[in-house]
Parts: sequence; structure tokens; C-alpha cells
Amino acid sequence: MASTFFGLTIAYSGLQASQASINVTAHNISNINTAGYTREQALTQASDALRTYSTYGTIGSGVLITGINQLRDSYYDVKYRNNMANYGEYEAKNNYMTQIEDYLNEFVLKGYTTEYNNFFSAVNQLTKTPADESAKNQLINNAFSMTDYFNTLSTNMRNVQADANNEIKDAVMQINSLSQNIAALNKQINQLEANYGNANDLRDQRNALLDDLSKIVNITVDEQKVGENQSNLTVTINGQNLIDGYNYNKLEVAAREEKRNASDAEGLYDIKWEKTGSEFNIYSTSLGGQLKGLIDIRDGCNGEIEKLAVNEDGTSVTDGEGNLLYSTESFAGLNTSFKGVPYYQAQLNQFISTFADAVNEILKSGFSSDGSSVGVPLFVTKQGTTVMNAMNATVNSQLLDDPNLLATKSAVETGEANADIMDKLNSLMSSKIYDGGTGSYFLESIISDMSIDANKADSFSANYKNLQTSIQNQRLSVMGVDSDEEAMDLIKFQQAYNLSSKMMSVMNEIYDKLINQTGI
Repeated sequence: MASTFFGLTIAYSGLQASQASINVTAHNISNINTAGYTREQALTQASDALRTYSTYGTIGSGVLITGINQLRDSYYDVKYRNNMANYGEYEAKNNYMTQIEDYLNEFVLKGYTTEYNNFFSAVNQLTKTPADESAKNQLINNAFSMTDYFNTLSTNMRNVQADANNEIKDAVMQINSLSQNIAALNKQINQLEANYGNANDLRDQRNALLDDLSKIVNITVDEQKVGENQSNLTVTINGQNLIDGYNYNKLEVAAREEKRNASDAEGLYDIKWEKTGSEFNIYSTSLGGQLKGLIDIRDGCNGEIEKLAVNEDGTSVTDGEGNLLYSTESFAGLNTSFKGVPYYQAQLNQFISTFADAVNEILKSGFSSDGSSVGVPLFVTKQGTTVMNAMNATVNSQLLDDPNLLATKSAVETGEANADIMDKLNSLMSSKIYDGGTGSYFLESIISDMSIDANKADSFSANYKNLQTSIQNQRLSVMGVDSDEEAMDLIKFQQAYNLSSKMMSVMNEIYDKLINQTGI
């Protein structure tokens, strides 16, 4: 039969279980506002029954605490981190597309379309008074204002690219720092859990770091049991191991020796694995996160590469003034199809080079209004540069010094009232020399592309932010600490503790009767 004092042992196990549950509840309540904390629960089960060698066979031996587990659903973690990668990507794009939109906002600024229209307004005025020096000066100054605006716009675009490039370096440093900390936590967790405990608070720290990492780059997390109450956690990005248990692979940035796009800023970074030196595919569709958003902004050129144009015989393509020109060629699969800074730079370069060449060709075919000189080009490249693009274009200093050198007529023997060269210039406004469209249409298409991409980035960023809130609420419904629920648990465990205490009091009375009050 069971020991006479066995009931006291059972009551004591109840006291222990209730006390442990109260302590866990207290821990939950104290962390109710702790970010990233996962609610804990004391797990109990009936202790192994003991054989009594009596007719009723076995008897229960009380309750046993089997562990303190976290109430967390890994499904919601995966959903949350996948969404964070998308949110991080479009948040970065939205930040930079807002800047690009500010520079190209033709609805608010007097931008390049205004400068373009001002140029033709001056041309139109000169057709009426071709011998008027002030009218010529107005045309030349309007041309200079247009090139100056394109210079400034191109510089601003390059600054945006440089800022995104610096953020890419910062993102890589953050990835390395988070990876190092996660690998260190993996070791600490296994050391504690090897002694058959649960390192719940350390696991919370690790999950918080994984959440932060998922915003920077798309991650895949896998944790496998390896025996002896230990596990091996791996994190992969871009299909390659970033973290494997206690080890992590470090990334590094290296400045490009050659520009990828001809208009790129100097020193743009590529990313490599530090140990092997192998390339990290920054254009992978699986990259995700802020890193992908920054790379799309910095390198996005709509699947094409801008480079110096070359003829079939290998010679450089030049305009009528011998200036080098850029062209674009498909680079599908080895680049990003997003329309980032390089795309808009290429569009601006194409516009200014096409426009400058067309204007110069007309002007060089004519003569000044007094017939004393042959027409000279209006647009040239800045001193020390050889490429006609938005960054380098300027107005011929000869015309700035002497506006009367501007060609206005095509025949030297005609009078000063003849302005057929200006008529030809005027016709450029409606000529379809920009990929089958007019100059106005080409400029409007740039604004359209920018508006669509900026609106998409803003819309997607807001949508993924809302999804983040929704998924986080789902996660908190499982892992979050609810004050009402904890209050009910506290009362429940308190009552259980009181009942176990009452049981010990009853047993004490029984033992007193048996030992002290039985017999003489």
C-alpha cells in the first residue's frame, strides 16, 4: 500500500506547480510592454503513478513541471519576415523616388519643360526681329538657362545615386553586425538548453534580431534539432548561407573599378563574400528588403546599360561637333529592370544630345543676320569634357560674347529681315526626332514614368506597412501578453496554491490525530 505520508508529497508537488505557474505569470506581466517578448507558460503533467501492490493497482503521485515554453507560432514569424522584406524594399524606394519626384516635379517647378518652351518662345520672337541683338541675346541666354538646368538636374540625380550607394554600405554593415549577434546567441542558447532548460529570453532576443534582419534583406530561417536538447539555426540570403549555427559569413563592399553605366557616380559598391571573395548577386530577384530597394534606385536602368556609342567598325559615334555620344543596350538578366537613377540620367542625356545636335546642324548651315560670318554651333560641351550629355552640355562662349554671331538666315545675299534659319529651328518643336516623338512628348514621358514609379512605391510601401500591422497583431494574439488573461491565470493559480495548502493542512490534522491523539 502507499506510504502514510504520501498525501503530503502529492500536496507539496501541487504547491510547487502552482508556485512555478504564478512565477511565470508574474514574469509575463512584468514584460507586458517589452518589445519582442514572447508569452511563457508552465507546462504540467501528472507524475508517474506508483504501484501500491493493492487491489486498486496504482495511485497518482501528484503533478510535475515539464518545462516553461514560449507560446509562439513560427507560421506568423515567416509571414511577418516575408512582409518585412517587401516593406523594407518599397520603403527605401519610396524615400528616394520622393526625392527624384521633387527634382522632376514639372507641375510645381519651372523645370525642363518650361526651359524647353522658353527656348522656342525666344526662337519665335527672333523670327519677327532677326536683326535685333537683344532678341538674339534672349535666345542664347534661354539656351544657357536650359543647359544649366539640365546640368543641375543631372548633378542632383548623381547625388541621389551616391546617397543610395552609401546606404548600401550601411546595410551591409548592419547585416554583418546582426549576423554576428545571432550566431553568438545560437551558441548561448545551446549552452543553456544543453542542461535541459529553455533559454526563452535569449530566443526572444534572437527573434528580434531576425526580424530586424528581414527588413534589410529577404531571409530564410531554419532550425533543426541535433540531439542532446540542442539545435542548429541557419539563415540563408540569396540562396547562400549567411549564418550556420555558431558561424556566419561576412559580406564586404568593394568600389567598382569601372562604371556600370556611363553616367554613374564614381566609386559605386559591389558586394562580395569576404572569405571566398565570390560575387554576391545584387540583382537576384530573391534579394528583397531595403538592400534590393537601394540597389534598384542606384542601378535601375530598365534592363539596359548606358555606354559610349560605337560604330560597327569599332570607332566612336560622335555628333556634328565631334562630341562623343552615349547609347543604351540590353543587359537583361545581369541588371535590374527598375527605373532608377541611371534610367532617368540616360533619358536626360538622350534628350539633350539629340536636341543639341539638331539645333547645331541647322545653325551651322546658315549665316549671321548681317552676312558677315558663317553660323556657329549653339550647344557645346564644357571645357575639359568630350561627351555631350546632360551633365556637360553648355552654350558656346563665342555666342555669349557676341550674340551677332548667331545664324538667322540660310543665304548670305539675303537681307537682315530673312529669318528662315529661325523658322527651321521653330519646326524642331513639332519634329519627331526623339524615338518617334516630339521633344515635348519625350519630356512628358519622363515625367509619366517617374510619376507611375513614385506612386507605385508610395502605394506599395503603405500597403506593406498596413500588412505589417495586421500580421503583427496576429502574432501578438499568440505570443503577446494580455493583461486580462494573465489576471485570470493569476487568480486560477492562486486558488490552486490555496487548495494545495489546504491539502497540507488536512494532512497535518490527519497526522496529528494519528500520531498524537491515537492510543493512551
